[in-house]
Amino acid sequence: MGGIADEHVEWAIVNRLKAMLDEPPQTTFNVTQTFALFSSVLLWTKNRAWVAGNQGQRGQWQDHADHRAHDVREAMREKRITEDPWRLSLAMPQLVLVDRADGREIEDRRINTDFEAMTAEDFFKWLRDALAHGDGRTIKPIHKQSARTGQTLLAGFRVKFNAERGAQRILKLDLFHDDMRRIGSVLADLFCASLSGGDRYFEEEAGTARIEEVAQIA
Repeated sequence: MGGIADEHVEWAIVNRLKAMLDEPPQTTFNVTQTFALFSSVLLWTKNRAWVAGNQGQRGQWQDHADHRAHDVREAMREKRITEDPWRLSLAMPQLVLVDRADGREIEDRRINTDFEAMTAEDFFKWLRDALAHGDGRTIKPIHKQSARTGQTLLAGFRVKFNAERGAQRILKLDLFHDDMRRIGSVLADLFCASLSGGDRYFEEEAGTARIEEVAQIA
């Protein structure tokens, strides 16, 4: 893959991150890699979709990219984060466990109840803040034990963060590997499609652009 032209940078970076989510590079640390890619997509797209709204009223915006990026935020208002296409898990996925094999009832496996009624817009705002301001005090690994080998495996990450700035209420998110891949890919798709305006020529140009290095003169 070649360089990135200035006019393509927003689309190209997010598109390449999506490509790595969809077809992950081989690594021993696949869940951690997915978390890094997902976080990068989220931080970039959320910031760009919100920032245009801080520059006066929409009718005053001169840059078409501001309008297209803000369309992403508006599209997030239409669906809950637990609905298609996002489908944030509300039950612990059956990664290596079998129903009741760990001695717990099915009801105990419900997760992410804090987000059942939350729109995608509010969810991504909360999660962006949680990741951007989070550290080892608020983000912890989720481990599962393989029923076949007994090996302890990293399955995802648990995020605990204030419901909003200054709030006492803490929301808890269990973010598993498949959720990160799916939600990150959908978010990147939404952003790239909006930014390009459906212009296939732009997407082909941005996706295949090459920048040659200038030969150094001794």
